[in-house]
Amino acid sequence: MAALHLNLFGAPELFIGDGDGAMPIHFDTRKALALLTYLAVTGKGHTRDSLAALLWPEGDAEHARSALRRTLSALTTAIGAHQIEAGRQTIGLHPESTLICDVARFQTAIAHSRGHGHPPAAPCSDCRRWLQEAAELYRGDFMAGFSLRDSLEFDDWQLIQAEHLRREHAAVLDRLTALLIDEGDFAAALLHARRWLNRDPLHEPAHARLMQLYAWSGQQSAALRQYQECAHILDQELGVPPLQETTALYEAIRAPRPAPPPPPGAGGRPRPAPPRRPGAPAPPGPARGAPVGADGFV
Repeated sequence: MAALHLNLFGAPELFIGDGDGAMPIHFDTRKALALLTYLAVTGKGHTRDSLAALLWPEGDAEHARSALRRTLSALTTAIGAHQIEAGRQTIGLHPESTLICDVARFQTAIAHSRGHGHPPAAPCSDCRRWLQEAAELYRGDFMAGFSLRDSLEFDDWQLIQAEHLRREHAAVLDRLTALLIDEGDFAAALLHARRWLNRDPLHEPAHARLMQLYAWSGQQSAALRQYQECAHILDQELGVPPLQETTALYEAIRAPRPAPPPPPGAGGRPRPAPPRRPGAPAPPGPARGAPVGADGFV
């Protein structure tokens, strides 16, 4: 059976087949795509009643279940009934489904990168492939531009997933740039640090990381401009100056003889990230407390 590819980073896309022979699949209703997405991202079956309440929260139970049956029919017509396991009570992906979801691949790559028996904050060289794969899979925010006008419940779930994945992506770029710095590959580290900052322009540690990388790459002027950009955006958006740690880094870079970069393999890492300031976006990585599950619950 041909593989189905569900891409949810950026605008949602569904294809059948691989390479040049891949063909897009379109649905008659947006809720068919929403249903497939929910089943794929949560990775488990759900009761018909819970799916009906998720996608048709405004209607009565009987009409919602009827709408679910019609949407399930549209979904199986488009992708094949063999991809879905639909029982009298529950609906989920078939255990032998050929569906490949980029979000699942992203999460698997992160899990592999954390499975080497060391703290996530200290990645080893074996992590590089998995971190790079995760970084490349993240083409944009989760389901960008997609919404269901009559289902706030699904939109809320989508928003929770988007924020969780955005934080995971920032954590990936943080770890990947640290690993590349330790390997002495400042050019690659700069590339990923810019991506990190583009995703979150108010994240001061990303500005500091980029300043340090510019300085270590011999681009002192670019490092100083990065500090000025950081100061400007923090003033414009939050009404605060850079933290003392960021300013200290700026002054160190301005020095006539700034500190040289660490040699490759010496365990050299950027100076610790500045603490989070009140009102600034949450730092990358899982939120405090229990991690958010794929179904949006802790």
